[in-house]
Amino acid sequence: MHVILLRGISGSGKSTWIKNNHPQATVVSADHLFIQEDGSYKFDQTRLGEAHQKCFKAFIEAVQKGSELIIVDNTNITAWEMSPYVIGGRAFGATVEIMTFDCDPEVAISRKDWVPAEKVRQIAKTLVVEEKNLPRFMQEIHKKIAC
Repeated sequence: MHVILLRGISGSGKSTWIKNNHPQATVVSADHLFIQEDGSYKFDQTRLGEAHQKCFKAFIEAVQKGSELIIVDNTNITAWEMSPYVIGGRAFGATVEIMTFDCDPEVAISRKDWVPAEKVRQIAKTLVVEEKNLPRFMQEIHKKIAC
């Protein structure tokens, strides 16, 4: 069993990377809660906590089931956001990898019109700072890829 945690700002190409490289993977994402019946996406800040709870529950169900490849498709900016997935995956015997999508915020902004540009820029700065402060056990399983 293998777990990949994707890190990156909105619009950095995380979901596209999954579709192009691992379409067979079990994908868990907080965004899944915001996908409407017609396939459109409608973000609701008031439900973000619920979305992340459902995402982690789906993750635990996938590792309990023994899914071969599980991808966590969230922004995963901070170590505390990633820790439950890293620890949970390892607890079930999975190898875990963290992949950061290195993307110019202006490129990401051009791809996503529903996320305010200033928010994307702010998250991009935080992503860089947090990467430098990742705990050693995360640094050892972390790599960057260009978007």
